[in-house]
Amino acid sequence: MNTTIIFALVAAALSIVYGIVLTRNILKKSAGNERMQEIAKAIQQGARAYLNRQYKTIALIGLVVFILLWIFLNLTTALGFLVGAILSALAGFIGMNVSVRANV
Repeated sequence: MNTTIIFALVAAALSIVYGIVLTRNILKKSAGNERMQEIAKAIQQGARAYLNRQYKTIALIGLVVFILLWIFLNLTTALGFLVGAILSALAGFIGMNVSVRANV
């Protein structure tokens, strides 16, 4: 296996572990008083609604790009794009969720 690929995979794994450790550390902190939790819940609902709306629109565009990549390049490239898009969306969702919860 290529050294560059190994390096990239190790860096990715370390980044995921670091993210998990930071997330757990943040979520262990106090959620504040009752009023702070009410406000935080409203913000979380708004953020979730925003992401759902945004991701529905982006998913349609991603589907078109996926099909075009498949047609004009090949299935492997299209699948690589699809995996990257899904993981990017997941990172955005997790990041928004943790940041909203951390602000309490």
